Amino acid sequence: MSQASLERVLSTPNLPTLPVVAMQVLELTAKPDVSLREIASVIENDPAIASKVIRTVNSSFYGLTRRCGSIQQALAFLGLQTVKSLVLGFSLARSIDGGGDDEVSFDFLDYWRRSIYSAAAAREIALLVRRCDPDEAFMAALVQDLGMVALWRAYGDRYLQAIDLTKGDHRKLAAIEQRSFETDHPNVGAEMVLRWRFPEQLAAAVRCHHRSFEADPQSAALARVVELASTAAAVLSQRSAESDLHRFRRDGQEWFDLRPAPLTLLLQKIADRADELSRAFGLDTGSSADVDAILAKAAKIRSDQKLVEPNIEADGCDVVEHGSVSLATIPDARAFGMDLERTFVENARTGGIGVLLVGVDRAKLVQESFGARGVEAVMTHTATKIRAAVPASASIYRFVGAELAVLLPKTEMEDLCRIAESVRRAIATEAVPFEHADTRSFPASISIGAAMYEAAGEIRSGSGIETPDQLLSAAMFALSAGRRVRNRVVVFRRELEV
Repeated sequence: MSQASLERVLSTPNLPTLPVVAMQVLELTAKPDVSLREIASVIENDPAIASKVIRTVNSSFYGLTRRCGSIQQALAFLGLQTVKSLVLGFSLARSIDGGGDDEVSFDFLDYWRRSIYSAAAAREIALLVRRCDPDEAFMAALVQDLGMVALWRAYGDRYLQAIDLTKGDHRKLAAIEQRSFETDHPNVGAEMVLRWRFPEQLAAAVRCHHRSFEADPQSAALARVVELASTAAAVLSQRSAESDLHRFRRDGQEWFDLRPAPLTLLLQKIADRADELSRAFGLDTGSSADVDAILAKAAKIRSDQKLVEPNIEADGCDVVEHGSVSLATIPDARAFGMDLERTFVENARTGGIGVLLVGVDRAKLVQESFGARGVEAVMTHTATKIRAAVPASASIYRFVGAELAVLLPKTEMEDLCRIAESVRRAIATEAVPFEHADTRSFPASISIGAAMYEAAGEIRSGSGIETPDQLLSAAMFALSAGRRVRNRVVVFRRELEV
């Protein structure tokens, strides 16, 4: 990221600013001995914001059993953090109202829908998992895309073209921004809220809201809540129901041990809370999300799709620890081919044979950033994680380029999927050690193609895998499919070839 590019955006004259009342509240709440009466007095000086706070506090969003009649009562009933987050939120909505003829080119409907749904989701998730303050999560999610407005006001139509390149996939935006402007909306937004004197932890969550694994330990829980909330908002936008729903369930399980059923129920609660919040903020966020229709659409896509993506927990497996693995000691692709042939001769009638092809995602980018040693570091790290996850009978090979192959004789599909998902998860959540120059580690991800030769003839006939070559080809097809989306395990099915 270019610091000069960041400063250029931040020096744009018409950036969003916070009203005086919001700045005063931030200053007062930073004092350890401030009284609630003093804060209430400042908020009441802005009747528009004060009335919105009281109306929201009395809505079903907070579920108070007693009606609140004043700001001081609101502070007493819900606490300083809750009221502060509402004041800042309403102030932000006023600053970025999206009104006027000069504002129509930027899609404020989409912006506010994502922000409001994310904020509602972040609060509900934080209340559920109890890893961070719900009001801080609410505020971080509400301001996470603030940098988009700043970049648009700095670059105008150029920035709208960058948004168009995402084709509706918001997760692609930051990378496109970096290529086009040498900065991105997470960094711009984080710097803006820091200059507004928001807490450092909140700014860190904004900066890492698409890549929460990069957050420091103090901010990691908040960043993950915000990122998961963003995924919930994407699910409820109905743009890519199945893939976003899969990501929401997967990340909720990996990060917070939340099961798919509670997560699915949580979506309806988030949708209801977002509608209430939209009305309180007086913002148009489009029609209400139909959660039942979204789930039905996702189920239909899953039943029609040609790929099977496992969602199997990585526990309960007998594994052995072998310590760190050196790439220099791993057999090559030729040895893999010979061993695969031999395994078919020895085991084809007595048990299933599994193959995993493991590829480093964005290997070219890793090489450009850290050199050939960086790619070797990712592969070494991955090989070590594989060895820790597989039984002693499995073998690891260096395959082609930035790929590893794993041969698992006498295995079953469930074990194959569980091992693959365990390795993928380990790489995605743990930085790659890399002691070189100023770098000590860096994040990476892998994709895995899994294929299985079934010992049972009736199952094998449906898979289309009868020979060593067919097994290897199947794993290659699956890996190719996984790399199209990255950080994914894909299991081969016969329909994949069609």
